[in-house]
Amino acid sequence: MRIPVTLFIGEKTFVEKGDKKMKTGYKRHYESDFFKYLDSRVKFNIQHLYPLKGDKYSVFRHLANHFIHPFKFRKEFKKNVVKHIMFGEEAFMLNFLSGDKTVVSCLDVIPLAMPKETSWKFRLFLRWAYRGMKKADYILANSKYTRDDIVKYLKIDKEKIFVAYPAIQEQFKVLESPPELFYNSHGLLADKKYLLYVGALDAHRKNLTTALKAFKKVYFDNHDVHFLLVGYASLRSNLRTVKKEIDKLGLAGKVHIITNVPDEELVAFYNLAKILIFPSLYEGFGLPPLEAMACGTPVIASNVTSIPEALGDAAIFVDPLDIDGFVNGINRLLFDEELYDKMVARGMRQAEKYTWKRYCDDTYKVYEAIWK
Repeated sequence: MRIPVTLFIGEKTFVEKGDKKMKTGYKRHYESDFFKYLDSRVKFNIQHLYPLKGDKYSVFRHLANHFIHPFKFRKEFKKNVVKHIMFGEEAFMLNFLSGDKTVVSCLDVIPLAMPKETSWKFRLFLRWAYRGMKKADYILANSKYTRDDIVKYLKIDKEKIFVAYPAIQEQFKVLESPPELFYNSHGLLADKKYLLYVGALDAHRKNLTTALKAFKKVYFDNHDVHFLLVGYASLRSNLRTVKKEIDKLGLAGKVHIITNVPDEELVAFYNLAKILIFPSLYEGFGLPPLEAMACGTPVIASNVTSIPEALGDAAIFVDPLDIDGFVNGINRLLFDEELYDKMVARGMRQAEKYTWKRYCDDTYKVYEAIWK
């Protein structure tokens, strides 16, 4: 018998291909492969959240959507099925609805661990939203570190928190070579060595300033190296702030910002890069370094939060505030071919661990525990 599961997810682009704007984070996490691997064991009913939509972000609309959910899904929560809420923020509805036969996926509790990352108003809302997780039968954390943070900040019993590591999309792999047309379309030069950063460009916790300062020191001695920043900013004004920081450091023309990158181009960026730099101060898991490893690109990463857990022995780890540590790591990989090849091989082995089969099997175990 297939276990009946109602899946509460965000925009339809979470499970349908075609969104060209937000493909660098977990919005790709629950696409077709998730359903493919569970199809024979689970009968899914998909419920899309956020009925109120708009082109620009609105605090009012965001909050209104959450207050609509308890009314919109009241009947759904009375059904004898497993209810899977795909993001911790959406556990808000459990403050008003039954938590019977429910599981919540939690990617992180950053607003609690790093309160300055969000406004005080949104932080108050999230505290209330996260509190709803306490009513769930189980929680799916994306790392042991996230599990421990849930215990620490929400005082939830560790025994009801399972870990299911995210999967790397199969399209992230080594390409024979990025096409010349790809270089031309982004104004890049094939004879340059490119360092790469992938992720949010304006979040303080991403620690991008440290990476830029490290790059400045590397560039001073090696003009053949340029830096690619691939990702997005939450507000256009924030992107201007990043550009001002680049100008302030005297790096205009050496640092290239590229936004709204679809997955097929992101694969090419990973492949053309010489090294991925991942200087984050906090991650619930962190997909970009593993995607880079799957594409044969070595990684220099912060040695904090969940990052060492996710990357194992396959990265060069640095204190996230140690600018010279990043400089030394970059130079070691640029000039030591034996080390470079060793880290590429380690990275590809590490990336192979994060499969859809593994993630789906771990998720199914929770469905079974709820349904029995």
